[in-house]
Amino acid sequence: MSGDTHAITAWPNLCNAAREFIAERILTIEADSFGDYTAEDMASAQREEQQIESEIAQLQALLTAAIQIERMRHPSIAALLRQHGFVYETAQVEALVAATQACAAFEKD
Repeated sequence: MSGDTHAITAWPNLCNAAREFIAERILTIEADSFGDYTAEDMASAQREEQQIESEIAQLQALLTAAIQIERMRHPSIAALLRQHGFVYETAQVEALVAATQACAAFEKD
């Protein structure tokens, strides 16, 4: 889990890197003076930019949900889910709580 936790706590850096990469790609296409890139290349880069922003928004929503779950601090949520056979959901709740705790610890540093 520590590898997963590290990946989650590093998400702002990963998001910024993705944004910078696609912005640089778009600038490269826009600045093309040799005709190496086509309108299709630009459209593809813009679609990729939209996809990146969409995935970042989804990640932010997931982390917001994790923070809300963690704030509940109800230790029996996972137990109740497990009792009713929601094994996958139990694992997700536990992972979200762990990720939120890791994010909180990361923000304190």
